[in-house]
Amino acid sequence: MLACSFEQAGLRVFDVRDLYHPKEIAYWKPPALRTAFLPGSFTWAPGADRTADRTAGTPRFVKIGDEFDLWTVSDGNGFQVLRFTDNFKAKYKDVLDEALGKQ
Repeated sequence: MLACSFEQAGLRVFDVRDLYHPKEIAYWKPPALRTAFLPGSFTWAPGADRTADRTAGTPRFVKIGDEFDLWTVSDGNGFQVLRFTDNFKAKYKDVLDEALGKQ
C-alpha cells in the first residue's frame, strides 16, 4: 500500500502490488475550517474563507497492537489518526495482509 498527500485534494491510498496498474482504494479529505480563527495555520489570514484544508508532510502507516492506522497532518486540522473501517478491512483483507507481512 502507498499513501500520497495531494495538498488541497486530500490524501489517497493505493494498492501498488501491480506497479503497472496501481489502484486507488481509499481517500480522505479533511474538513475545511472556513473562517475559523487559526493564527498558527500557514493559510490563515484575517477575513479569509478557506474552502479546503491543505494536507502536508508524508502520511505514515502505523501499527500498534491490532490497530493499523494512517497518521497525517493538515494545515488547519493538525495531527490526525485515520482508522480503516471494518468494511474496508474486509474488502481489502489481501492488501492489508500483504502490507502487514501476513502472507
